Formats: sequence, C-alpha cells, structure tokens
Amino acid sequence: MELEQTLIGITAQRLVTLSCPFCGDRCSKYCSRYHEKRRAAVYELLYGKSLKCVLDEASGLETPYQYVTLREILRKGIALGYISKQEYNRWVFETEQANLERAGYIFK
Repeated sequence: MELEQTLIGITAQRLVTLSCPFCGDRCSKYCSRYHEKRRAAVYELLYGKSLKCVLDEASGLETPYQYVTLREILRKGIALGYISKQEYNRWVFETEQANLERAGYIFK
C-alpha cells in the first residue's frame, strides 16, 4: 500500500510560553490573571490538497502549494502580543540547530 493512500494528515506542534497582557514577559507572583496559565500549544496542520501537493513534490512533480507554517503562526502570536520575541528566537534557534545536526554540519 502506498504512503499516499494511508496518510491522512501531518501535524507539527510546539509548546510556547505566553506573555501576560498585564505584566508583560515576566508575570508578578501576585498577578491573579495569568500567573498559572503560561503555556499554550501551537499546531501546524498539513492535510487535504496541500498534503497531496507536498507528496507530489516529494515524488518529483512541481506543484504549487501553500499552507500556514509554525513560523507564521508564531509571528502572528508575537504581533498580537501573546508570545514574546525571545520565545520565537528560542524556537527558531533550536529548530535550525537540530536541522544542522541532522545534516551533519554540527558534531557534539
């Protein structure tokens, strides 16, 4: 059975630290609003026509496609004030570091 026939969708997720709308990046221990609720999950979903186009591209066909990536979602969270720029930089750095290690450019 081919991969295309069995695959329904692909998801990538990231747990991010939220910024308090009242205190900013560092919430006071006396903040009654967001002191406990500091994390959220961000998801990237690839399914349907976009998934088919990605699989076609992997098999050598050139097909245009577009889907919302985790980077775009995180940038939107920064623009809306929910996520700090430090959180985005930490996420991007960790991802790029892992990609370089996987490619064999960085040795531990």
